Amino acid sequence: MVTRLSGLNSGLDVESLVTGLMKAEKMPLDSLNQKKTTLTWQTDLYREINTKLSALRNSLDNMRLSGDWKMNSATSSNEAAVTVKADGTSSKINHSIIVNDLASGASVQSSDKVTSDTMTGTALTTPLKITAGSNDQLNVTLGGVTRTLTLTAGDYADAGAVATELQNQIDNMFGKYNGGTRKIEVNAVAGSLQFKTNADPDLTSSTAPTVTVSSVNGHDAIKDLGFKSGQSNRINTTSAISTLGGLGFSSSGSFLVNGQKISYTGADSIKTIMDKVNNSNAGVNMTYDSAADKFTFTTKDTGSAAIVNLQESVPPDGNFLSTAKLSTGTVSGKDASVTIDGVQSYRSSNTFTSDGVTYTIKQKTTTPVTANVNQDVDAMVNKIKDFVKIYNESIDLMNTRVKEVKNRSYKPLTDDQKKAMSDTDIAAWEKTAKVGLLHNDGIVKSTISGLRSFLTSSVGSVSNASYNALYKIGITTMPYSNSMPQDAGKIQLDEDALKKAISEDPSAVTGIFSNQPDGIAQKMYDEVNGRIKELSTKAGGSTTAIDNVTTDLGDKIHDLNQKIATMTLKLADKEDYYYKMFAAMDSAVGKNNSTLTWLSQFSG
Repeated sequence: MVTRLSGLNSGLDVESLVTGLMKAEKMPLDSLNQKKTTLTWQTDLYREINTKLSALRNSLDNMRLSGDWKMNSATSSNEAAVTVKADGTSSKINHSIIVNDLASGASVQSSDKVTSDTMTGTALTTPLKITAGSNDQLNVTLGGVTRTLTLTAGDYADAGAVATELQNQIDNMFGKYNGGTRKIEVNAVAGSLQFKTNADPDLTSSTAPTVTVSSVNGHDAIKDLGFKSGQSNRINTTSAISTLGGLGFSSSGSFLVNGQKISYTGADSIKTIMDKVNNSNAGVNMTYDSAADKFTFTTKDTGSAAIVNLQESVPPDGNFLSTAKLSTGTVSGKDASVTIDGVQSYRSSNTFTSDGVTYTIKQKTTTPVTANVNQDVDAMVNKIKDFVKIYNESIDLMNTRVKEVKNRSYKPLTDDQKKAMSDTDIAAWEKTAKVGLLHNDGIVKSTISGLRSFLTSSVGSVSNASYNALYKIGITTMPYSNSMPQDAGKIQLDEDALKKAISEDPSAVTGIFSNQPDGIAQKMYDEVNGRIKELSTKAGGSTTAIDNVTTDLGDKIHDLNQKIATMTLKLADKEDYYYKMFAAMDSAVGKNNSTLTWLSQFSG
């Protein structure tokens, strides 16, 4: 690298002089970069069209085979009892269904409440002193409703005195049932406090509600009353099972659910035990209802093959099932019983498929429910509308590209030109410079022409002469307009005419597209597929490197890259040469100045 010093001796602006000289030297390089940019833009435009044609090809691929058009719809005469859905294999006839029985799963539930309705604390230390603002408050939650109780400050001689104070406060906060039955009874039992909830006697089959006590920040009432914050008369599913000893659960053990061994330790909670069951291969869900205070095992599937089999481990290991009041043995689900078109059958699920019709049964019926299966006209119309939309988008893009004319005054900008422009100006310039790069392009014009040729051709394999061409079922081309040249060759759709054709001869309509080998969709698919390959050969796909030598434009860009690299090195050498030349000149001027200075010493 040459040391680049300004003209210290000559006073010349060497930097500006070299820049000016290099500007002329760089003109061939700028030309190469502009050619590369133009080819890169052309590549992007070809790929844009290729992407749009790929979407059209996918649409045609979903239309070119007869199986793509098997679209049926089904309706039920009684949606509350039976819902129906038809697929392409269903026969276009009506079916009759009677629901004799619904399928159900198997379920096993605790025979009684697992816990009592009481919650007992540890023995109190008496006399108990209650101090205002220190240990006088606690939260009591009954059936999901929480109240903060404030005890009267003072000295309480024994547990009975504390129970009386608590009872008064609870009655004030929660009241009583009609008839005077307390919702919560507070008693002193062997020096400890005991909370007991009662069911509403006016409600049949009512269960006693859940009661939970918790601490209030900054108060020690819970601890002094012999309870733990969060203690309840029901199972706390997140507490370690080792802390539930008062309920009779062993601190560790195992049991079998449908042959799957479920083991637990003292560190497990009821929740983790339930998770082990639910995530196992037993095929059941285990839940705990704190209001009913019961465990339930329910099969994930329905039908007679769905079972709940609970067994103690052998040899006995723990007492979970017995403490949870769950019976051992096997309970099975039940199959659904239906009569379809006079034939009775049994189904393991309440949703099943018969003759291409999927039934979902919801309740028993005493009279037959009719399932009407018909050609899904709307689905067929929507399929064609989607094709028309994608086809028109492709034609619009290709028409725009081949008809737009290039403005020769706009060439790709050089780096020096960009330095003098704003980003907005650069973007506007380049947008204009890209216009017309595919003007009258042969591949694109041939693609447009090829696609348009199919729109007016008849499909000989469709026997119904009234419906053997697109224009006969409401699919025609737009008339040419000088003001909208990009619309030339687009499709316009008459939905009413299309629906009429489908209703009168659906097989003819689908045959226009899907008959082999002369169906329109198949012919268009082959045409589009061939053009996509041509465009890929020309410019590659969206993931192909821009300078990939296997594509026509990529090979040219690759060649330009090599020329640009070679010329860049030569220009660097040329620039160094100019700096060396000016450095030598500046040095000579310096020596000359020194000589003149020395000679001036001897003059007059």
